[in-house]
Amino acid sequence: MNNLLHFPDGSSRVALVTGAAGGIGAATAHALARHGAQVVVTDVEQASLTALAASIRAAGGEASACALDVGDPLSWQQAREHVQATFGNLSILVNNAGIDVVRSVADTTLADWERLFRVNSTGMFLGTQCFLDDLHVAGEAAGVRSSIVNMSSICGNIGVAFQTAYCATKGAVRMFTKAAAVEFGALDRMVRINSIHPGTVDTAFAAQCLTELGEAGFAPSPAEAREAIRAAHPIGNMAQGDEIADAILFLASDLSRFMTGSEMLVDGGYTAQ
Repeated sequence: MNNLLHFPDGSSRVALVTGAAGGIGAATAHALARHGAQVVVTDVEQASLTALAASIRAAGGEASACALDVGDPLSWQQAREHVQATFGNLSILVNNAGIDVVRSVADTTLADWERLFRVNSTGMFLGTQCFLDDLHVAGEAAGVRSSIVNMSSICGNIGVAFQTAYCATKGAVRMFTKAAAVEFGALDRMVRINSIHPGTVDTAFAAQCLTELGEAGFAPSPAEAREAIRAAHPIGNMAQGDEIADAILFLASDLSRFMTGSEMLVDGGYTAQ
């Protein structure tokens, strides 16, 4: 445990992570807690959250679990009440929750499209809107800007076959982040906002997507789809969840205090080609 996420007066910053039951979310929650934050872990899967919060506490961190449907404004308000009652005003918001669908444009349904936007883009907007005043107040009180980290993807920067809906949602995350950063600066909000853009991360989420890519014809089989994606990263492999979590930790902390509206590519060189 160290104090990277403590305020100058030594008190802990309060962080909320959405989609915390997944690989990147869980790794991020552990990283934030390990570096001194009081962490609220949220997801639609309550059982996984309870276990995650318990594991963080067992490692010496502070954590609380809260069920959250990121596409529901009322659910966000309930999460805000939970955060304030448990730890106080939020100072770090990690909008990590996300889903995917692997289908051609012709086979993508309107329901698919709307479901992806609800979770990947609307959820980020609702979370930012819900906690913006609290983040500003926490920043003003501490004299350091609060931080919002939005989960985009390399799919927010480049096109990927069979993932048009996903790419559209992640492009929306990228541009919302930039526009919000400019707005927050114009309004003197004590809040920074940045997006993070991983390549393929070796999680259960990615495994399912790779299986579906193989089935969709991206490669002769799911195993060959996985190998093709692995080889597409010049660094020689897919990322692990903790490698993305460490980048989120950087954006959440004052080590990135002059960054806002930035897009951080953590993709093993994928988009450098």
